[in-house]
Amino acid sequence: MTIVKWALALGIGGFLLMFGFTKFSGGAHIFPLIELKASGAGLPFAELAFPLGNYATGALEVIAGALLILPATRQIGTKLAVLPFLGAVVFHLSPFLGISTPTGFADPKPVDVLAAGGPFARTDFAATETTALFMIAVAGLVAALVNLIVQRSN
Repeated sequence: MTIVKWALALGIGGFLLMFGFTKFSGGAHIFPLIELKASGAGLPFAELAFPLGNYATGALEVIAGALLILPATRQIGTKLAVLPFLGAVVFHLSPFLGISTPTGFADPKPVDVLAAGGPFARTDFAATETTALFMIAVAGLVAALVNLIVQRSN
């Protein structure tokens, strides 16, 4: 059981660290897409989705991943690790993101719009769509919940 606990903690923790750091690199297109869709729906504060949502989620993922990997903080990291995956699934099921999302930014990448923090247009995103990010969010949520159960057992 110890091997399973370590494997889950390292796997999920590493995944969270990897995805968390991409939020700070400017490569993550999801929050600009959420901003575009929320603005289109006339929601107040839609412009906060990027970069604030990007950075806040990235920070949560990095903190949860680091806490999960370290044995002394694993219990709190295990609980925190559920939050970003749950949030991702909820947003993918909402009209502000959707199950099928663009595969990334358009080519060329809208660097000037990203630097300005928006506003974004549909043409800033790739024309092709995929369900891969939704599937990753669901798999991550399931893994984080399994990890929550496994880490509690002695």
